Amino acid sequence: MAETCKQFLADCGINPDRLTLEWASAAEAPRFVELITGYVNRIKEKGETGTAEGEADSATIRRRLKAAVKAAEARKPRSALGMLAKKLHKDGEYTKEAIAKGVSSKIVPALRAERIKEEIMLLLKEGPMDIDALCSALSAKKEEVEKPLSQLQKKGVVEEQDGKFKLKGK
Repeated sequence: MAETCKQFLADCGINPDRLTLEWASAAEAPRFVELITGYVNRIKEKGETGTAEGEADSATIRRRLKAAVKAAEARKPRSALGMLAKKLHKDGEYTKEAIAKGVSSKIVPALRAERIKEEIMLLLKEGPMDIDALCSALSAKKEEVEKPLSQLQKKGVVEEQDGKFKLKGK
């Protein structure tokens, strides 16, 4: 799960090193203090979210995280996670490399597709946009934006007018 979160954070424009998972038992108080102190110092070095090298700006990160929360609740990414867990169990391969490969090939693409769809909705709430503006705001390829737009049009949620997409009824 930590690998999924790290890769998805990177997809959202956040430095994945902002997430760490360490174990310490209640009997390891000095280790716990060391872990927390080290983590806090690393985060302080990176600065405020949206300011570290390679990170998107704060407003984009907030929008992407809002969309990411909805994406994580969607059926397809959760199904992909379950299918990957079954495959890893069947193969008996739990190496870091096998998990990272499975996450990047199965789970992150499903999460990304859902995040893009949810983010399109958030962007169109702000006003109509053409496909190029959506691609730019989403940091996505045209093909990645066209599919969810088409799905949203079929559902009657989004409509195209004069080359721009908008939420139906707005």
